[in-house]
Amino acid sequence: MPEGQVQRAWPDPPPGSRPPLGTRAWQVYRELRRRGVLTVRRLGCAVLVLIVVAVAALALLDRAADGVAALFVDEPDAVAGSPFDTVAPSTPAGSGSEVVDRIVARDRLIVAVQEVPGLVQRDPATGEYTGFDIALLDLVARGLGADPERTSFKPLPAGSREAALERGEVDLVAGGYEITDQRRSEVTFAGPYLINPPGGTRYGFGLPVGDDVLRDRVQAVLREVVADGTWTRLYAEHLGTPAPDPPPLGR
Repeated sequence: MPEGQVQRAWPDPPPGSRPPLGTRAWQVYRELRRRGVLTVRRLGCAVLVLIVVAVAALALLDRAADGVAALFVDEPDAVAGSPFDTVAPSTPAGSGSEVVDRIVARDRLIVAVQEVPGLVQRDPATGEYTGFDIALLDLVARGLGADPERTSFKPLPAGSREAALERGEVDLVAGGYEITDQRRSEVTFAGPYLINPPGGTRYGFGLPVGDDVLRDRVQAVLREVVADGTWTRLYAEHLGTPAPDPPPLGR
């Protein structure tokens, strides 16, 4: 306490409110007054501290209650930057093709292949596939929303590829897959992406029967490949020069 300042003691209680002399409470009260403990300033500070502690305790209790409640609430994440805190849909809209949705979900194209020189060839040392068909399939995979580097190739003999398509074990068939009227009842074709100059044989990609969405998506990729000159470049790279005119693509 600064020098010269007189400490203010708590005033005596009214005579009628005093406890009987000699009681323990009265003795404690007198002792505290004598020592200067019961002052207005000290009691005011004590009350203020109690108020602050009570407010802090209530705030912590409220936050704890919110945390417990959040454990039992399953809310979708809000879309970043959207007005009115719009929530994202729980599942993306489908493409209209189960095969396309499956390809996108796994981020990988699965293709049944048969080795044909220049079209599909497997390096026995590395196990990697190369060829005109493989180069086109890289572009098809990207066009369908899958990573071309993750494409899986399943070597299957003739006669078993259609069954693999039907069972959903593969998404496409490639590798000199000839377009014929007989096969049209079992598969859907995208193409022709190649016609052979001696017999006029037309080659295409085999797709699950009736999947028009998948066919249109693959056909769109092939049209772009022809239009921008990629088809001619890939033909020269894998099948030799001079490259013929690209075949007319059906719709």
